[in-house]
Amino acid sequence: MLKILIADNAGFCFGVKRAIDKALDSLSRGKCYLLGEIIHNKRVTQDLTARGAVIVDGVDGLPPLEKGDTATVIIRSHGAPKRDYAVLEEKGYAVVDATCPYVMKIHDIVRKHYEAGYHIVIVGGAAHPEVIATNGWCENTATIIDETYDLSMLEKYEKLCFVCQTTFDGEKFKNIIKKTSEIRLKTVEIFDTICYTTYERQREAAELAASCDIVLVVGDKSSSNTNKLFDLCASVNRNTYFVNSLEMLENTDFPPSGTVGIVAGASTPTESIMEVKTYMGQEFGEASNEEFIKAIKEETVTGYREGKAVKGTVLSANDDGIRVNIGGKNDGFISKTEVCEEGEYKPEEFPVGTVIDAIIVKKRDEVSGCVLLSKRRADLMRKTDEAVDQIRNGEIFEMVVKKDTKGGLIGSLGTYRVFVPASHIRLKFVPDLKKYVGKTLRLRALDIDDIGHKIVASQRVLLQEEKDERDKKAEIFWDNVKPDVVVAGEVKRISPYGAFVSVDGIDCLAHIDHLSYSHIDSPDEVLEVGKTYDFLVLKTDREKQRVSLGYRELQPHPFDKCMEKHPVGSTCTGKIISVLPYGAFVEIEPGVEGLVHVSEAAASYVKDINEILHVGEEVTVKVLAYDDQHRKTTLSIRACVDEEKIAKPEKKQPKRVEEAEVYSDKSDNNVFANLLKDVGDDTAGADKDKND
Repeated sequence: MLKILIADNAGFCFGVKRAIDKALDSLSRGKCYLLGEIIHNKRVTQDLTARGAVIVDGVDGLPPLEKGDTATVIIRSHGAPKRDYAVLEEKGYAVVDATCPYVMKIHDIVRKHYEAGYHIVIVGGAAHPEVIATNGWCENTATIIDETYDLSMLEKYEKLCFVCQTTFDGEKFKNIIKKTSEIRLKTVEIFDTICYTTYERQREAAELAASCDIVLVVGDKSSSNTNKLFDLCASVNRNTYFVNSLEMLENTDFPPSGTVGIVAGASTPTESIMEVKTYMGQEFGEASNEEFIKAIKEETVTGYREGKAVKGTVLSANDDGIRVNIGGKNDGFISKTEVCEEGEYKPEEFPVGTVIDAIIVKKRDEVSGCVLLSKRRADLMRKTDEAVDQIRNGEIFEMVVKKDTKGGLIGSLGTYRVFVPASHIRLKFVPDLKKYVGKTLRLRALDIDDIGHKIVASQRVLLQEEKDERDKKAEIFWDNVKPDVVVAGEVKRISPYGAFVSVDGIDCLAHIDHLSYSHIDSPDEVLEVGKTYDFLVLKTDREKQRVSLGYRELQPHPFDKCMEKHPVGSTCTGKIISVLPYGAFVEIEPGVEGLVHVSEAAASYVKDINEILHVGEEVTVKVLAYDDQHRKTTLSIRACVDEEKIAKPEKKQPKRVEEAEVYSDKSDNNVFANLLKDVGDDTAGADKDKND
C-alpha cells in the first residue's frame, strides 16, 4: 500500500491565482488580449483561449482599434516592460494589470535605483518573461546573471543594485551574493526579491523528497519554478518524476508500498494535482471500511429509502394485508399480494407482536399515509443472502452496478449493500465511474460486515490474479517456444494476410505465405477458425511480443510426391506459369514447377520463346532431371516432339508428275493416264507404218 502526502504549498500561489481571477473576470465582460501566456501552464492557457482570450506576442502584435471599438489587454502575472504601458495607452486599449504584487515591487525598486544612477543586476533567467519585463524598467540596460556569471565583470560600475527573479533558487541566490564580498565593488544595494512562498515551497519540497520513497513534481515543463522544484527534489531523491500528464504515470512502474510525496509549482492548477492524487489513490490505495461508510452516507438519503430492508412488528392483520410498526412516525403496510411468495395468505398466521422482515416499496402511500412494504421481496432476498455465505472464502460473485459515488460503485447482493472502491475496479486509473452503472462486475469480497449488511469488494484483485497467471504462462511460453519447435495452436481469426493463432494464450501469426505450398487467396482455404493444428515456430521476438508460425512446413512437400508420380524420363501435361527470355516455367503438380529451357522449347532453333509459348497454355513435357537438394525440376518440350516423330514415321512424299508411272496398265482409275495410253498407241502405230 502506498501512502500519499501532498505538500501544503502545492499549486497556485497568491500572485498566480490573482492573475487568473482577473483574466476570468475580464473575459466575462468582453473581448480580451493576453500579452503572452498568463502563466506557464498549457492547461490554464487552453482554458482561457477556449473562453475567448486571444494571445499576442507583445504589444506590437495587437491589432489597431477601429473608431468606437473597445478591447481589453491583460498584463500577465510576470509583468510587462514600462514601454508597454505607454504603447497600450497610445493605442487606446483598456488595461487590466494582473502583474504579481511581488513583481511590481521589483519594478519599483529597479525604476527608482536606475533613475538614481545605479546599474541594475538581475539574478535570474535571461529568457524568463519576468526578467524581461523587469529589465524594461531600466531601459533594458541591466546585467542579467546566474550562478555561472563572473562577478568581476561588474567592478567597472560605481553603483550596483541587485534584484532577483521571484522564483529563482534561494540557495543559489545566497551563494551569488556571498561572492560579491570577494570582489572590489564600491556601492552595492542588494534586494532579496524571491517570493517568500518560493522559499517555503522549496524548503517543503526538499524535506518531502528526503522523507519519501518517491516524489512526483506536478506541473508544466515550460514553468521555471516547477523545473527548479524538480531539480531540487531530484538532487535529494533519485526517484523523482516530472508529471505533466496522467499518461506519464501510466507508463511508470511504482512499487506496491512506500510513501509518495506530491509537490507542484506555483503555476500548477489544483485540478492537475487532484488528478494525480486520485490516480495514485485508485491505483495503489487500499479500501477501508471508513471509505465505504463515507460513500454510503453520500449516496443515501435521510429517512426511508425504497429498497431498504426494515423490521416491523405486527399491529394488525386482516384480509387486505398486515399493518406493522417500523419505528417511525408512519406505520408500514404489507398488502396481501406482497405477503407470500408461495402459498395462500392467511391473516391468522400473523398475530399481533409478530416480527416481520420487509422491504420498503414506497416511502409513503397517499391514501393510507403508510410506508408500503413487501415481505415477499424480503423473503426472496433472504434466500439470496445465502450467496453471501458462499463468498466468505474468496469465491467469485457477480454484481450489477446500481449507481456511482465519489469514491466508487454501489450495488447489492441479497440484503447486503456492496461497495467497490474506485481503486478496486480495474488495474488502471478510472477517470469516469458513470460508465460502469448498469454493468456487471466480477468481484471478490474484501470485507463482510454482517451487522451492517455491508460488503467491500474488489474486481481488481481478480484482474491482477488473471494478469499474474497470464504473465506466468507468458514467461514459460517465451522460455520454451523457440524457432523450429512444433506447437499446437487454436485458430482464433482469419485476416487477408494470415491466421491469428493462440498458443498457450499468446497470440501468434501464421502468414498466408506459410500456409500452403500452392497459391491460395485466403487462409480459410487451409485453416478453419476454432480448430487446433500443429505449427512450426519460424521466428520469435520477445521484446516486441511477436511469434511467426508456419503450417506448410509440417506438411509433405509436393516436390517429393511429384518425384514419385513423375519419375525422370516420364512425360506429363502441365500449365505454363511464366515465360522468360531463357525459358518457360511449367507447373506439373500443384506447387511444383519445372523449367523448360529455351533450347528445349521446340525441335528447331527458337529466336523468341514468347512466339511459341504463352502463359496459361497446357503443354506436354518430359522430365529430364530433379535437383532434390534445391527442389528444382528440368523439363523438355522438344523431347516430346522427337519421340512423337520416332513413334510415327514420316509419310513418303508423292513423286513428281514426270516421275509418275502414267503408262501403267494398272492405272485403270486414272482418266488422264488412259488418254495418254491411247496417244502412245497411235504414235507407236505410225512408227510401225513408217518402218514398213
